[in-house]
Amino acid sequence: MNFLKHDDTDRNTDRKFFLKLVLKIIVALIIIQIARAIIMDSLWFTFGSANNLTLFQLFNGISLIIVGSILLLWIKPSLKDLGLDWHDMSLKKRIFYLFGSLFLIVMAMTPYTLTLDPEMLIIGVIFGIITPAFEEMLFRGYIWGKIEKSTSKIHNYDVLTWLTVTLLFSIWHLGYLDVFLIHPRGIGNIVPIMVSKLAIGIVLGLLVGYARLKTGKTYLSIILHGLWNVMAP
Repeated sequence: MNFLKHDDTDRNTDRKFFLKLVLKIIVALIIIQIARAIIMDSLWFTFGSANNLTLFQLFNGISLIIVGSILLLWIKPSLKDLGLDWHDMSLKKRIFYLFGSLFLIVMAMTPYTLTLDPEMLIIGVIFGIITPAFEEMLFRGYIWGKIEKSTSKIHNYDVLTWLTVTLLFSIWHLGYLDVFLIHPRGIGNIVPIMVSKLAIGIVLGLLVGYARLKTGKTYLSIILHGLWNVMAP
């Protein structure tokens, strides 16, 4: 019977380690969002002008690029850490992801090619390419890998990883509160907007997370996330 007690102890230890890791990730995400908000808001209040939505979205994209670059330089993750290694992928899958990426770029650029409006170009690049790449490499890439390793001894660890990352991804969207508060066109009642962001985060997180779960890579997650953003009303 001692081996049963030892097994229960191991499970409890694994659960505690998992919970501590999730807590650390939440703290890290809060810090990342604060850093992004400081950069975004500083750019807007320093160089922005009232009702200039194009400049507002540009600063939003720049803040993500700056924060993402800092994270890459600080953490120095490998392609495997980000779910982007493809040395073990078949040529067929590589071609599929390549054409999927090209399709996403075309879809993101289509509004601009139809209107020649610079605002459409900036929105397409930021929401169709930059934001999905940033968030997917962070969540379905780096965070997914960390949680997956910590839950490898837990029953159905892959599903637990999927659901945990999805929940973290949904909560992450609350960190964009500053974007809505300083939006040049105003946003009205902030509560229903943030609630909808949480709900959308859950639905989108489940979708792109399932893609990560089944493919073992982040490529399809980025493509689907980008297409979701581009086609969103």
